Amino acid sequence: MPDVCPECGAAGCREKFESMLALEFEDPEVFGAVHHITVICFNLQHPSAFSEEALAWMRSTLRAIVEEGLTPAELRERSKKQFNGRVSVLSKEQKAPQKVSWSMTVMDVRTDGPETYAEDVRAWARAILKDTEAP
Repeated sequence: MPDVCPECGAAGCREKFESMLALEFEDPEVFGAVHHITVICFNLQHPSAFSEEALAWMRSTLRAIVEEGLTPAELRERSKKQFNGRVSVLSKEQKAPQKVSWSMTVMDVRTDGPETYAEDVRAWARAILKDTEAP
C-alpha cells in the first residue's frame, strides 16, 4: 500500500494523478477538456515545490475557471499577459507541508467515464476553493 502523502493526505496520489494525465493525453477532446483544472488542483494540493507567486496565480486562476468559466484559450491569453518573460514557478527553498483537511483529493476523482470524470474534476476544483477560504 502506498504511503500517505504529507501534502494532500491521500495514499497513492502521484500514481492516480499520472494515470489521469495519461487519460487526458489519450483522449484530449473528452478527458483532456479539463486538463487545465486537473493540473492546477493537483499542484495546489502539493504546493511545497512552488513559489508563492505561482501558488497565488494558481488560486486566482482556479477561481476564475470555477466562477467565471475561464476557458483554456482564455487561460493561455491571461497567462501570457501576466507572465511577460521568464518567471520561476518553483520555490527556491523547500517548504513544510501545509495543514489543510482536504474534503476532496485526486483519489476521489472517478475515471470510469468522461462525464463522471469531468464532473469530478470540476467538483474537486470547487472543493479546493472552499477548503482554502479564509474562515
